[in-house]
Amino acid sequence: MAHILIVEDEKPINDLIAMNLELVGHTSYQAYEGNEAIEYLKQNIYSLIIMDIMLPGMDGFSLMQYIPENTPVIFLTAMGNLSDRVKGLKLGADDYIVKSFETVELLARIEAVLRRMNRAVNIFSCENY
Repeated sequence: MAHILIVEDEKPINDLIAMNLELVGHTSYQAYEGNEAIEYLKQNIYSLIIMDIMLPGMDGFSLMQYIPENTPVIFLTAMGNLSDRVKGLKLGADDYIVKSFETVELLARIEAVLRRMNRAVNIFSCENY
């Protein structure tokens, strides 16, 4: 199914997300700091990125400039202020989830974003004929 990059410095949270993604058939890649995520982004194309904001090396807001334009992003972060949420969405995030979170809701939001991206790709493909 989807290839999903997780950028989360808290190993238990990163591992929990990866385990659940793999249980539903996705392939996950795990980065624990901003600079490591840049290296992953140079090497692969991802269907979706799940990203914290407060990261060692480079914060998630700054990391947005390295993410390809059509790659969907879900921020998953403890930064829940309205100004942070608005900033994340204006920088290009497709969704913004404040910790603590329910895994089942995260999976549902991932599927919703992937479904929207798939529809956009299908519409683009149809218009080319």
